[in-house]
Amino acid sequence: MVETPTLKTHQGWTERPKRLWAEWKQMASPRTLPGDAGAALTVACVALPLNLALAVASGLPPEVGLVSGAVAGVIAALLGGARLGVTGPEAALVPTVLLIATKHGVAGVVVATLMCGALQVVLGVARAGRLAQWMPSEVTRGFTAGIGLLLLDGQIPRLLGAVTEGTASARALVQPAAWPTWSVHWASLAVGALVVACMLALPKLHRSIPAVLVGLVLATVASMLGGLSEGLARVGALPSGLPAPVMPSFAGLDLQALLPDVLALTVLASLGSLLAARALDQLPGLTDHRTDGDQELAAQGIANLASAMFGGMPVMGAIVRSSVSVQAGGRTRAASVLHAVMLLAACILAGSLVARIPMAALAAILVVVGTRLLDLRGLRALWTENAGKAAVSVATALLIASIGFLPGLAAGVLISLARSFFSPPKANVRSLLLRTDGRPLFRSLGADGGDPDARPPVQVLRVRGDLDVRSCANLSAALQGPPWPRHLVLDLSDVKYMDAAGLRTIRELSDVLAVRGGRVLVAGARGGVAAMLREAGTWTGAGPHALMASMDEVLENIQQESARESAATQAPQAT
Repeated sequence: MVETPTLKTHQGWTERPKRLWAEWKQMASPRTLPGDAGAALTVACVALPLNLALAVASGLPPEVGLVSGAVAGVIAALLGGARLGVTGPEAALVPTVLLIATKHGVAGVVVATLMCGALQVVLGVARAGRLAQWMPSEVTRGFTAGIGLLLLDGQIPRLLGAVTEGTASARALVQPAAWPTWSVHWASLAVGALVVACMLALPKLHRSIPAVLVGLVLATVASMLGGLSEGLARVGALPSGLPAPVMPSFAGLDLQALLPDVLALTVLASLGSLLAARALDQLPGLTDHRTDGDQELAAQGIANLASAMFGGMPVMGAIVRSSVSVQAGGRTRAASVLHAVMLLAACILAGSLVARIPMAALAAILVVVGTRLLDLRGLRALWTENAGKAAVSVATALLIASIGFLPGLAAGVLISLARSFFSPPKANVRSLLLRTDGRPLFRSLGADGGDPDARPPVQVLRVRGDLDVRSCANLSAALQGPPWPRHLVLDLSDVKYMDAAGLRTIRELSDVLAVRGGRVLVAGARGGVAAMLREAGTWTGAGPHALMASMDEVLENIQQESARESAATQAPQAT
C-alpha cells in the first residue's frame, strides 16, 4: 500500500546524506564551476570588509572576523540546508556578542560560540527548523529594522571619530552632559564619507562593481596622504596564518552568568539563519532552491563549533551575501566554499594591506548596512497596505533598540498576537461546491449520504483577508474530504498579503490532491501574492495545477478538462 501525503510532511535524516552527496558532485561540474568561482570572488569582496567591521563592532580583534568567516563558512557551505546560503559574522549578532565580550572578555565569546553551536545541533536534530515559519512577518520586519537601529547607534560615533569614555553610542552623544566631552575627528569623517559615497554611487554606474571593496581601497589610500593620516585608528597587524584548533577553556568564566547570554545568542543565530534561508527561497529566478530548516540549524551549529575551535566568533546565515552570490551567478555549493577559501587567503597573503584599513571606513560600511536594514521604502509600502502590521513592525524595532533583542522580540510577538486577538479573523474561508459548468451542487458529502466513491466535481475556497501564519489553518480545515474534490479552486482575489506559511499551506493542499487524482487552481491572485506563487515555481507539486487570472478562466479550464476526460473515456467504448 502506497502512503499518500497529508497536510504535514517531514523529511527524514536518512535521505539527507544522499542529497548532500549529489550536491557535492555538482560542485565540480565544468558547466557551473566558472560561474561559481566568479560569484565567490564577488561575495568575498563584500564579505572581507564586513567581517572585519563586524568583529571590531563586537569588541573583538578584526582578524577574528576573517578567521570565523573562513572556517565556519566552509563548514556551513558543505553541510547547510540552504544550498546557496553564505555563512559568516552578521550584524544581527553584534549587540549580543559585544555584551558578552564586555562582561566575559574574548575567552567568554569563544566559549559562548561553542555552547551556541552545541545547542543549535540539538535544535536541528529535534526538528526545530520549521518553527521559524510561525513568526509573524511584521515581527520579522521589525526584528531586521531593530538590528539596523542598533548598528547605527553603535557605529555613528566611530564614523565621527568620537568614541571616548562614556560616549560609545549615538544616544550618549546627544545627551547634553556629554557635549563638552567629545568633538568630531574630521579625518575620520572624511574617510568615512568617501566610503559612503562609493557604496551609494558606484552601484548606479554598474551593478557588477564591488562598491564596498572599491570604497575601502580608496579610503585606505586617501588615509595615508597628508593630514588625513594623523590620529586615524587602523585595523592593525593580522596573524600570518590560521591558528591551530584547540578546545576553548572554561577556566575563570562565570558559566551561570554566561548561560542567559548564550541562550539569547542561540535564539538570534538560529532565527536569523532560518529567516535568511526563507528569504533565499523566495528570490526571483531561484525556483529550484528549497531550504531544509532542520539541516540548516544542525549545520550552523557545527559551523559555530568549528569557529570556536579556532578562536572565532558566532556566525549565522547572511541573506545579503547569499543574494549577492545568486545574483553574481552562483548555482552550487562551490560558490560559498570558494568564497570562504578566498577569505582565508586574504588573511594569510594580504595581512599587511588589511592592517592599514582605517576603523572609520569600517564604521561607514556598517552605517550604510544599518540604514538599509531599516527598509523605509518597504515600511512605507506596508503602511499603505496594512497600517496595523506596519505599527507592529515599528514598535518591535523600537523595543529591540531600547530594551534588547530577546525582550523586544518577545514584546513584538505579544503585540502581534494581541492585535490578531482583538481584530477580526484575518482570513475568512468560505467553501462552495459547484458543478463543472459553474452551477451550485447540492448533495450530501458525508459518509452517510450517497456513494462513498462519489467525488464532488469542484470545490471553491474563497479567502478574504490576509493568508498568513495566523490564518492558514482555516484554509487547511476547509478542504472537504473524503470524498476529495476533482478540482479545488482557491479564490485569492480578496487576499492582499500572504506569507511563507500561507504559501506552504497551498503547496501542501496541492500535494494532497495530486496523489488522489485531483488538482488545484488559483484564481484572482494579484500583487505580491501572485508574485510569490510565480517565484515559487513548483509550488503545486505534481499534477496539472494552474495559476489563473479570474474565476471565469478557471471554470472554462475545468470545462475543457472535463470534455477531454469525457472524450478519452468514450473513445475506447466506441472502438
